[in-house]
Amino acid sequence: MPHRRPNQVEPRRVIFIGVEGKNDRAFVQFLQRCCDKEGLHLSLKIATGHGGDSVDVVKATTRHLTRHLDNKDISAKLVLLDRDRIKRDRQAGRDAQAVASESGLKIIFQNLNLEGLLLRLHEGYESRQIAAGDSMAELQKVWPEYSKSSLTADQLIGRFDVSDVRRAARHDEELRKLLEMLGL
Repeated sequence: MPHRRPNQVEPRRVIFIGVEGKNDRAFVQFLQRCCDKEGLHLSLKIATGHGGDSVDVVKATTRHLTRHLDNKDISAKLVLLDRDRIKRDRQAGRDAQAVASESGLKIIFQNLNLEGLLLRLHEGYESRQIAAGDSMAELQKVWPEYSKSSLTADQLIGRFDVSDVRRAARHDEELRKLLEMLGL
């Protein structure tokens, strides 16, 4: 272990997370704030893909990693993908898991999509399993102000805290894996 001078600050552990769009980015920013509140010495670096299928999101994440970051400082490389797209992508001959593996990325699936995950952050809904096509309507029943195109980390922080995420993770293996990687 390298010797540190008394006033030298320990560098933050960096986790890189690729996401599909703005709302997914807001969710990761919310997780960063949860980490900060918990006193974790962690920095989440986010790359936003701009839609497309899961393979496109993985490829955009890989491009961002190779162009913009010093990979030696990154302790984990992840990409968040909606699970509901994977079957359709594979039927089209596009395998996001294979592409992610080639790029050294670990996939964390949002079950079944971000809206389904956000629904389960609400107390009493954590174990709720709904069809992907119903997740938006179900989420808007408990959160009428939710908008698919304008979610912010501030809105998430105003509505949820780390206890909501931990409660939901007890019923969601993928979310639990993500929280373990973050130290939450």
